[in-house]
Amino acid sequence: MSQTAMQPQSTATTTLERNRQAYAGLAEVLENAGLAEHALYLNWGYAPQTGLADWASCALPAGETGMAQARLILEVLGDTQLAGKRVLDVGCGRGGALALLARLYPDASLAGADLSAANIAYCRKRHQHARLRFQLADACRLPYADQSVDVLLNLESSGAYPDLPAFFAHAYRVLKPGGRFCYADVIAADTFEPIRQALLQSGFVLERERSVSRQVCAARTASPAGLWTRLDKALNALDKPGLRAELERYLAQPESGLFHALQDGRADYHIFHLRRTDVPAGRVSQEIAAQLNGRSARLDQLENPVIAAPVESAWFPFTTPDASKGYNVFALPYAGGGASVYRQWQLTSRDAQASWRVCPLQLPGRESRLTEAAISDMDIMVDQITAAIAPYAHLPWALMGCSLGCKIAFEVARRFEHMGKKPALLFLMACPAPSLPLKRRVSRYNDHDFAGEVRHLGGTPAEIMADPEMMRTIIPILRNDSALAEGYTASPDDKINTPIVMVAASDDHLVTVEEARRWGRHTAAGFEWRMVDGGHFFLRKRRLELLGWLADALRASESEISETVLCQ
Repeated sequence: MSQTAMQPQSTATTTLERNRQAYAGLAEVLENAGLAEHALYLNWGYAPQTGLADWASCALPAGETGMAQARLILEVLGDTQLAGKRVLDVGCGRGGALALLARLYPDASLAGADLSAANIAYCRKRHQHARLRFQLADACRLPYADQSVDVLLNLESSGAYPDLPAFFAHAYRVLKPGGRFCYADVIAADTFEPIRQALLQSGFVLERERSVSRQVCAARTASPAGLWTRLDKALNALDKPGLRAELERYLAQPESGLFHALQDGRADYHIFHLRRTDVPAGRVSQEIAAQLNGRSARLDQLENPVIAAPVESAWFPFTTPDASKGYNVFALPYAGGGASVYRQWQLTSRDAQASWRVCPLQLPGRESRLTEAAISDMDIMVDQITAAIAPYAHLPWALMGCSLGCKIAFEVARRFEHMGKKPALLFLMACPAPSLPLKRRVSRYNDHDFAGEVRHLGGTPAEIMADPEMMRTIIPILRNDSALAEGYTASPDDKINTPIVMVAASDDHLVTVEEARRWGRHTAAGFEWRMVDGGHFFLRKRRLELLGWLADALRASESEISETVLCQ
């Protein structure tokens, strides 16, 4: 039984039935097309790319059928020790992965589970080997004994599971302490962090992870040109044209919406290596479980063509990011501020070799989005900003922030680094290091005391401070942003592999020089320090100077952007 709330029975039944029908139809089409032996691996494949590290620890046998698909299996397994181990492949499909492992590791014990009776029947007939066992089973109710498996493999299968927390709970249960969970799938950008949290809440320890979207897309682009000619012929012969959409999704056709979503960052093909500990299984929170509901439908929605955001986009009220060339600098304001803080920030063609553009982000609850609810939770804020930026993160990009905007930028950078799409630069101003907790909880002050804190903070014109109506508008925004800042503290060990430029004021009464300098501990890719005067809100007075420093840093970052990134 799931350790969290199950999906409604009707929803789960509908999803399972759809999956069974799709698998059965796929098997029939492959047989009719004469591709049964060429489709042992029902995965999208992997093509190594220059400048990107590979994980596979052994070579494929010469002449292996479906080289790209077999290579993906080895990449997902990476350095996992399989010799003499008990391996379970959940969602084994047509058994190709286990048959390959039987050849590579003659002393491993191998088992496969799949929801499709057609797949299991094919596996039992095609892969008759003493060390191979195949069983019809639901991944959300695995019929295997506790702590009976050393390695659990799950590849391109979990996207359709009706109860993902239940699957994670069973995976944890059947693995031995110290056992490894090799998990890989296509994940929508707005579902990535809930899945990651669900894995950790289930009890797993994350050993390493990586994005392989570019390698997978390269493999799909290189797929045989005549494949769909044969499949279409089979679909017509079987009078099942409606199956084409399912096949396009399973095979990620280069012209499909899901393929484009992988390219532009709305989805990510991600590999996780997780370790089962010896502590009791954890419990996935109801909040995370709720966020995971409907993730399959969200993947289906990615099949829709990308519609470019208009100039009037709520997130980008002044400058629309360039989705074709990239080089966008996404700018986050200070507490209480809006996108207009950066309205006059423009980089000229002389400022850098590439045409970088500053794109101010408008956060909910202020200026043009005043009627929307403000966000006081960092995770939710990062989720929404990630979704807004993701369509542009496949090409070079950078982040800029002032005060609270720096901390938000840091967490957004961390999120995209997990997705394999890190920014080229963080340009930060007037902010203590994210690992330094705020000493006072001003968001809890009464209105009178909070107004006094706003006066001490500075940055709010005297005429606004004297206008009760204006203050009734501004105080809720500032109180919300104060709560956002107070509820967030990064670990001292949290780092990004992106260079950071920090600009601080010698006369900032809110942030000391030492507090700002400690940002250097949070990057493994270089830290640059600049000093100005002008108080906490120096960005208003030193715009041209700051733009020059930003241009210098962007110019330096261009030399680090590899040709493979430029050609995505």
